[in-house]
Amino acid sequence: MPSRGTTLTALPFALVFALAIGLGIAALFANPARTPDSAASVPSPTAVTSAGPTNTSEPSNAPSTQPSATPTVSSRDNDPAEMLHVHNQLRITAGAPAVRADDRASAAAQRHAQYLASNNTLGHEESQGAAGFTGVSVRDRLAAQGFTDATASEVATSFGTGVDGVRSLWVLPYHRLGLMHPHAIVAGWGHAEVGGRSVTVGVIVYDFGSAAPDLVRSPAIGQRVAPSWDGEESPDVLPGGAARPVGYPVMVVYARAQVVEIRSARLSDASGRDLAFHVVPQIYERDYVGIVPAAPLAAGARYHVRLDLIVAGADVVQEWDFETER
Repeated sequence: MPSRGTTLTALPFALVFALAIGLGIAALFANPARTPDSAASVPSPTAVTSAGPTNTSEPSNAPSTQPSATPTVSSRDNDPAEMLHVHNQLRITAGAPAVRADDRASAAAQRHAQYLASNNTLGHEESQGAAGFTGVSVRDRLAAQGFTDATASEVATSFGTGVDGVRSLWVLPYHRLGLMHPHAIVAGWGHAEVGGRSVTVGVIVYDFGSAAPDLVRSPAIGQRVAPSWDGEESPDVLPGGAARPVGYPVMVVYARAQVVEIRSARLSDASGRDLAFHVVPQIYERDYVGIVPAAPLAAGARYHVRLDLIVAGADVVQEWDFETER
């Protein structure tokens, strides 16, 4: 999906290494001390469970009231429950379990969205003293809601409505990584509109000891996806000088922090013709691989993916077909 708005990179999971049952999953799932920016990726897990307990406490250095500029939620498209529903649809299609709602994660997401919109900015960190401050990092903002010691990441975008933002974030490889991760267990979404500025924020919480499928794929087997993507993400997933737009990114994410290496890959059309692609760098953890077609794909066409991998030291082949929308 082409990006029509500004987006933020997905929060690095760097601390996950230390937090995730000693498995050392670096960067993307780490404590959100640093927060990247992005635009189209976030996400959707298995069967939705009931929301967790609500805690509206705020940090002692945060204002006790909401900012004076209150965001306007004008339609169901900006409703947190609907955004979570869209996220979970995307996750389930990819073979990931649905994430459950939690009032604390939703509050953290909503308040950060309001902070960004009220201060006409984008980012994952907040400045103490600014309107709507509720914590410097996503982990701080979760703690302010009573959700302590969480392994979490955050995504944010100014792309259209809330549900548009969720869908757009899912397209971006580094953002999709967190949104589709098999060990994501909770997600909270927020959307704010202040003075004509629209911001959508997603907060994702992970449990690397949770039950999960061995792997998840996006696009899934037989799934229809957009033929092209504008290629814009921060950090940049494409090599310097790469032509844009490109084709829809293809990703596989493994559970249990299994280290994945790509030995070779092939992307071909229905006639068997090989297509050029870029390999997604493993700049966060090493439990995923991805390729991005170097040029937009044809509309209404079928494509075949073959990934020759080394997964936890064993040779593995992943092979499947997907289609593009007309």
